[in-house]
Amino acid sequence: MAVLKHEAHGVRVTLPARARVGRAGDCAVRLRDRCASGEHAVLFWDGARWWVRDLGSTNGTHVGGRRLTFAERVPLEAGTELVFGGDAERWTVEEAGPPIASAWDGITGEVRVAEEGLLALPDAADPLVTIFEDQHGCWQIEIDGNARAAVDQERVEAGGAWVLRIPPHAADGAVPTTASTVASPKLLGVTVLRFEVSHDEEHIAVSLVQGGKVTQLAARAHHELLLVLARSRLRDRDAGLPPSERGWLYVDDLLGKLRLDLHHLNVNVFRARQQLARAGVLDAGSVIERRTTSRQLRLGTEAVEVIRH
Repeated sequence: MAVLKHEAHGVRVTLPARARVGRAGDCAVRLRDRCASGEHAVLFWDGARWWVRDLGSTNGTHVGGRRLTFAERVPLEAGTELVFGGDAERWTVEEAGPPIASAWDGITGEVRVAEEGLLALPDAADPLVTIFEDQHGCWQIEIDGNARAAVDQERVEAGGAWVLRIPPHAADGAVPTTASTVASPKLLGVTVLRFEVSHDEEHIAVSLVQGGKVTQLAARAHHELLLVLARSRLRDRDAGLPPSERGWLYVDDLLGKLRLDLHHLNVNVFRARQQLARAGVLDAGSVIERRTTSRQLRLGTEAVEVIRH
């Protein structure tokens, strides 16, 4: 991610893919000094690096001590010093990594940043809205169980008035825009979900199997949901259904089977994604897929094993 630091006040701002700088209230980098213009400059990510361009400000934008000419754009890197208008608005590029999906509360100014490909609003304890990165590097948004492509700068109500900051799609289909603490992420397509189930169905153990490596997941309530979806997917495969039609279950049927209401079902979906993301599955958001027109969902992978003990 990219971070700007105000030299005098120590304030840090995490940048969206395109960040306007100025005194206007909707600028991503808000300036206070009267020497700065309402819309002073723009910082943007072109898919490979960060750039700055002055927007015709009265007192100019300086990079490394040099004032930019009109329409000139200059690349940025960690350590670059920027001055917008006057010395009171002296900033330093503290980090210059790719942009990360985030949400900004226009009332409080709070910023929430995606971690391991997931962003929950208003928070992970009450995920009314979930933004997640799929296996193609595209960001999706789920609201009340309805999924669609997330749109940069769209406004979402979820315990606050949030503005989404969605980075551009990675041209190579990679998933590079996630803040992750996992050293060796694994792609869902080459990871097997293994379920070990007791005969009385009271105990469900879930593991991630990649090559010869087995990662045991801690027992969680949402494992029952994953097991139901895995069995449905395998059952349809054995029945000869085409891959695109395998495993789909109606939400209402799942609510009855799992004895859940809709809110807790959606929480379980988020918890499943979150646990896999923390275990290293880079595209964990895709572990559950939705058909919004028919209120159906399914497990996003057919690489599953169900073992009875």
